Amino acid sequence: MSHEVETMAWANEVPWHRLGREVSDDLNPSQILRIADLDWQVNLKPVEWTNAKGTSHKSDKYFSLVRDAHTRIDGTNVPESILCSGLTDQYKPIQNSRIADFFKEYIDNGVATMETAISLFNGQIVILMAKTNENFELAGGDKIEQYLYCASYHTGRDKLKIRSSNTRVVCNNTFSYSLHQNAVVEGLISHRFEFTNEVESQVKSDLGISIDQMNKFKEQSELLASKKLKENDLLNYLLVVYQPELLKEKSFDMSKMFDKGYEFRPSMNVNRSYGAFHDTFESDGKTHKLENTGNDLASCKDDTWWKAFNAVTYNEDHLRGGSKRDEFRTERALLENSSIKAKALDTALELASQ
Repeated sequence: MSHEVETMAWANEVPWHRLGREVSDDLNPSQILRIADLDWQVNLKPVEWTNAKGTSHKSDKYFSLVRDAHTRIDGTNVPESILCSGLTDQYKPIQNSRIADFFKEYIDNGVATMETAISLFNGQIVILMAKTNENFELAGGDKIEQYLYCASYHTGRDKLKIRSSNTRVVCNNTFSYSLHQNAVVEGLISHRFEFTNEVESQVKSDLGISIDQMNKFKEQSELLASKKLKENDLLNYLLVVYQPELLKEKSFDMSKMFDKGYEFRPSMNVNRSYGAFHDTFESDGKTHKLENTGNDLASCKDDTWWKAFNAVTYNEDHLRGGSKRDEFRTERALLENSSIKAKALDTALELASQ
């Protein structure tokens, strides 16, 4: 994915093979936006065309989303470019400066620092990320850090995405979660509406992107790390998350699930997550050792629900799709729907509390 990075600025941890400019972690959102060469605007302009007779026309119904001409801080002149076309006047562009404003509250109150500002696919995707100061460790040094990010799409079809992402630093096992399911609460902002301060406040409230929410997740993580589970508990958990239809079959026997020739076979996601729990993976019919899962930490050594939950997130971020490239995992964690991880967290909490 590195070749899709257009411009970027970053602080602290190095992303995407050291592309972009390294900056200090005391910049405000507007400053990192400028240094990342993201202080350009997009505007709607009528679609233009020339007919067979050479006559130019402008549409009064359809528009293109156009990035304005601008000059980067290194002096490079970037010409005006069309990012997408075929839009109606109902489309509301969201400027990069507007998503920078989303972080202002956190930076001004000293509860977060700006970490990354990046343009992908020639400006079609712009991501800003901040790291909060509310981090913690589970027993054994399993370090949890929280990030807030906005992914803004200048594509004409994708909604602005706002997420709270937690990274398990020991193995770069990144997962995002939301405790609710409707579109607004998931942090999806439609371009049919203006991204006003009122909408921003509602999304922050609904997502729980606050110190209180971080404290809640800390309590949830500590609960999962304190509860042990047995092999049947693990299998049941993975089926609830990935393959609940098997549990509804009266003739299903969990003890035979991995037997060759058994009628009810576990899915690949169940297999991979089960392997991640036991530090193994299968390839070409052979079982191999899986490294750097974090299972050696004290919070996972005793086969806890925290270990089971992270087996699912490890599958989602490291194994699913067959790629182990860092940028691929980052793209999945930031840009893709995280409903499986949310379901895995909720399910683990429910089962661990029984």
